[in-house]
Amino acid sequence: MRSIRKCAAVLALVLAVNLALPARAGAAKLVAITFDDGPNKTWTPKVVEALDRRGVKGTFFMVGGWVATKEELVQQMARSGHQIANHTWEHLNLKDLSGEDVKYQVEKSREKLAEVTGQSRFLVRTPFGVRTEKVRAQLNAPLILWSQDPAKGKQVSGEKMARSVISTIRDGDIILLHDSTEANLDAACRIIDALQPKGYDFVTVDELFRLRGVTPQNGQIYKSVPPQTDPQAYDEGRLKEHWAYSSICTMEETGIMTGDSGGWHPNRYLTRAAAAEILWRAAGCPEPATHASFRDVSRQAWYAEAVDWAAEAGIAKGTGRGLYSPAALVSRQQFYVMLDRLLQSQKTTWSMGSGPAYEDSFRISSWARGAVEEIAGMGFSSPNDRELFRPGDPATRAEAAELLAWYLTLE
Repeated sequence: MRSIRKCAAVLALVLAVNLALPARAGAAKLVAITFDDGPNKTWTPKVVEALDRRGVKGTFFMVGGWVATKEELVQQMARSGHQIANHTWEHLNLKDLSGEDVKYQVEKSREKLAEVTGQSRFLVRTPFGVRTEKVRAQLNAPLILWSQDPAKGKQVSGEKMARSVISTIRDGDIILLHDSTEANLDAACRIIDALQPKGYDFVTVDELFRLRGVTPQNGQIYKSVPPQTDPQAYDEGRLKEHWAYSSICTMEETGIMTGDSGGWHPNRYLTRAAAAEILWRAAGCPEPATHASFRDVSRQAWYAEAVDWAAEAGIAKGTGRGLYSPAALVSRQQFYVMLDRLLQSQKTTWSMGSGPAYEDSFRISSWARGAVEEIAGMGFSSPNDRELFRPGDPATRAEAAELLAWYLTLE
């Protein structure tokens, strides 16, 4: 059996393959649905109930002066994962106010929201979307506007608002609605029910920024958060700030995964060749008894022995017609299945619990559901999976590192 350290030299080849991969294959389409002018004692609870029934988290821009009589509702919303945001203290037109008065409207509302929720950071949306330089200078927060405004300040039916959004929706859009009328409730339900089957996942504005790798800046205007041109790119100078940094360190220390002269590339997508290689290393580089007969795996390939082992152990199967497809991307749910097969092959019993409930759990394929539930039930959880599981997204090196670092703790 070869040591893991002796295997590490081929990692540069793994990275070289990853660099040539197409971007965003199978990636989730994300939108944020937001509500202004609450909390409303009648309609906000109904909107929240409708979202909860659909497994959706919304972002609610609240008027601070209207929170006092609805604190329990706001607290429950925050606890259940809806995002609470700042819509100023009195819902005044800020362009008519002095800089000092603008600051008062924002800060007094922020203080109230912090008191009620226990949170400290709140995105801001100005009443009427006021965005002058004078106003933005007083916000001390990013200014969140919208790319979808189906009512445009008019009294419009829910059906008409929904039709407007559904017909023009784009990946990364921020939808503006209000939790103050029946028409808006109707629109929200119609929009979600129509777009979820089309592959759109609804997330909070914070989560939209995070999943798109965008750090919102104070005073800057954001109307949408479209996909990045290169979602695999990462500033290597900020590697210590990456959510998976501790797992990356574990991979480096064990030699299971390492970087190259260009960096560690945490957001690079994982290929089937790389997946077999790192799972093989995590298992201790066992020597396979036979050679796999895949027509597209050369005996001289850096991953050949790993693929032999993966096929022999039932960890990774071929893709049909005698092929392994080493350059094909591995989805998140596929990597969970591969890791679960490794766990099963060890014939060890672990205690099981209940895992998190993802908003998009209905998108997990039937053949992967058991693996996802089992790994979560064994105690794995990720700060990268706050609202969505994103089963069809390509697995990244960082996501694989986190799973394998967890796997090592089981031994």
